[in-house]
Amino acid sequence: MSFELPLQIIILRIIALLLVGMVHGVALVGMVTALGDRGARFEGRLSLNPLVHAAPLGIVAAVMSMAGWIRPLDIDPAHLRHGRAGLAGAVLVSLIVPMALFMALLQLRGLTIAYLPASYSNMINLALRICAQMSITFAIINLIPLPPFAGGYLLQALSQKLYAMVQPRTIIIALVLVGLAVLDRGAIFRAIEPYLRTFTGA
Repeated sequence: MSFELPLQIIILRIIALLLVGMVHGVALVGMVTALGDRGARFEGRLSLNPLVHAAPLGIVAAVMSMAGWIRPLDIDPAHLRHGRAGLAGAVLVSLIVPMALFMALLQLRGLTIAYLPASYSNMINLALRICAQMSITFAIINLIPLPPFAGGYLLQALSQKLYAMVQPRTIIIALVLVGLAVLDRGAIFRAIEPYLRTFTGA
C-alpha cells in the first residue's frame, strides 16, 4: 500500500508541531523557572520563537506520525521546589496547556466559516484541526518515560540514576523513533485518527 503525504499536509504538520512545541516549551520553562530552576530561562528557552524549541528529528517524526518532541532542556530537580514531584507536575502541566489552547482555538471554526471566503476558511479550519490533533498526540506520546520525549523528565523524577544511564543515548533513541515512524508509514495515526476526530469534532 502506497503512503504519500500531500505537500500541504506536510507543511501544516510542521507548522503545527512548531506551534505546539513552542507552547509546550514555554509552559515547561515557565513552570520550572517558577519552581526555582532558572537555567533554561538563562539559555533563552523562555521564548515565543518556535525555532528555539524545535528538534529536527522531532519534526520529521511529527510529519510522519503526528507525534514529535522538542529540543531537550537541562533541568535539575534538586533546584526545584518540591524536587522531583515539582518536575513531574511541571511536565504534566506543560503537556496539558497546548491541548487546552488549541482545543479552544478550534472553536473558532464557526467564525471563519461565517466571515471568510470558503477558500480561506477551509484552509484555516484544516490548520486548526491539525494543530488540535497534534496537541493531543504530542501530549500522549510525550508521556513515554524516555528522552527525547518530555516523559524523559518523568523518568528523571522517578530515578535519577536510571535517567543518567539513558540520557546520553537520547540521539540514538531519537533516530530509532524516526526510523520506526518512517517504517510505520502513518499506520498508527490512521488507527487513532477516528478517536482524535471525536475530540476535535472534525
